[in-house]
Amino acid sequence: MRAITELALVVVLSSLGAVATWKIAGPPDRSVVCDPAKLAPEEICLATVQAEWKDVLWIDARPEPEWKHDGIPGSIHLTTVGGGSFDEQVEASFEKLGNAERAVVYCGDVGCGISKEVVKRLQAYGIPLEVKALHGGSAALQAAGMLEKH
Repeated sequence: MRAITELALVVVLSSLGAVATWKIAGPPDRSVVCDPAKLAPEEICLATVQAEWKDVLWIDARPEPEWKHDGIPGSIHLTTVGGGSFDEQVEASFEKLGNAERAVVYCGDVGCGISKEVVKRLQAYGIPLEVKALHGGSAALQAAGMLEKH
C-alpha cells in the first residue's frame, strides 16, 4: 500500500510541475523550421511562399478524407496514394492547373514524400507551371493557421 501512495504522490507532483512549466514557459513551439539553403530543389518554405509568391494554387496530396476535412479552401486534390488514377485526377483539375502560374503541393508532414512525387509527376506532364513541395506539409500550414475545418 505504501508503494501505491508513493507512486500517487510522484504522479501528482510531476503533474503540478508540468502544469507550472506550461504556465510559465507557455506551450511547446510547434512551428516547422525551414532553412531555404538546406532544401531540395523541388521544395519551398511557407515563409517564401507567403512573402514572394502571389496567386498560388494549393495542391493537397494527403488522402482525400483529410483534404475534405481541413484542406485549404480553393485547393485541388492530387495524390499518388489511395488507388485513384493520377492521370484522371490531373484531367479533372486541368483547368485550374492550366490557369495557374505557380502551385504548392503539401502532404502530411516534414517526412512525407508524396508531395515531392506529385511535383515530379506534374513536371513530367509539361504543364507551364512552377510547382514546389511545401517543406513541413500540413504541419507547417496548421502552425500558420492556414488549414480550416469544413
